[in-house]
Amino acid sequence: MKNNFQLIDTAPYDFELLVYPLSSEAEQPYFPNDWEERLKKFNNLTILRSFQCPYVEIATENIIAGANTLNIPVELIDLKGREALMELAPTPYGIFSVIYKGQLLAFHRLTIHSVIKRLRELT
Repeated sequence: MKNNFQLIDTAPYDFELLVYPLSSEAEQPYFPNDWEERLKKFNNLTILRSFQCPYVEIATENIIAGANTLNIPVELIDLKGREALMELAPTPYGIFSVIYKGQLLAFHRLTIHSVIKRLRELT
């Protein structure tokens, strides 16, 4: 903010969209407003991922290991483009999301123990 960025939008889970205005005539970016509807599309344990970060693979492995401990099948969806990301991602952090029974389980890496604990809370 001290460098003249402006807060123009927010989203659940404390996401903020900051913009440094180069022109007052430029169209402003925005967050979608259908986050809850996106979550409702997924009832099974689902991992949405995009390989833009080297930690996505280990994050995926931890979710699968925790789910396997509880005999919960995992569905993987690799987001391969902007269109898929804009349609499916349940948070502005489109690189990694884990959804179970219509609820966001995580959008960051969890330990196997944390995965098991969170899944037990939702089952």
